[in-house]
Amino acid sequence: MKIRIDVSDGKNVFFISDFHLFHKNVIKFDDRPFVTKDNGPDLPAMHKAIITNWNSVVNKNDVVFYLGDLCFGRAEWADEVIWGLNGKIHYIMGNHDEYNDITNYKRFETVADLVDLKILNSPLGKETHVVLCHYPIYSWNKAHHGSIMIHGHCHMSLSDGEFHKRNRIFDVGCNGWGYTPVSYKKILELSDKIDYKAGVGHH
Repeated sequence: MKIRIDVSDGKNVFFISDFHLFHKNVIKFDDRPFVTKDNGPDLPAMHKAIITNWNSVVNKNDVVFYLGDLCFGRAEWADEVIWGLNGKIHYIMGNHDEYNDITNYKRFETVADLVDLKILNSPLGKETHVVLCHYPIYSWNKAHHGSIMIHGHCHMSLSDGEFHKRNRIFDVGCNGWGYTPVSYKKILELSDKIDYKAGVGHH
């Protein structure tokens, strides 16, 4: 799916993934800070932090791309969380998501497996081309021209590897960004430090 977003009106664009709502074990797996006094998983604290952190940076007219793995359990459990979030949300499917569940929420602007995104008229003075998928991609559209690949799924486990260090590819798993959506401006700032010409080739 191709999406074009004009930010000349001042809106911001954010990315985040892998909330794993109602997933007790993900608190242990990711070493998330949401634990009770007896060191057990504190799901209400995690869900509250996700809503609070999201709304602290996302305004109602902003756009957020959520890159999959929303809820671990019955889909209706996530209703209270997703309807408490600001902004217009586009959904990229993850491996723990069911298409019917995600579309039945009636909360998301679009639902897709992959999005080819262009952010237009940025105050940073450049057009931003981003390829979005739940899974990391080894070679993506226009990588040889400096486009950016954003993914989830890996819970930051690949981010310190050589491939991620040498290429404009970023994991936006919530555990790596303080459980807060990350702005395209921050992604651009990080990507500008990477010489894309030394990375993936043209295909």
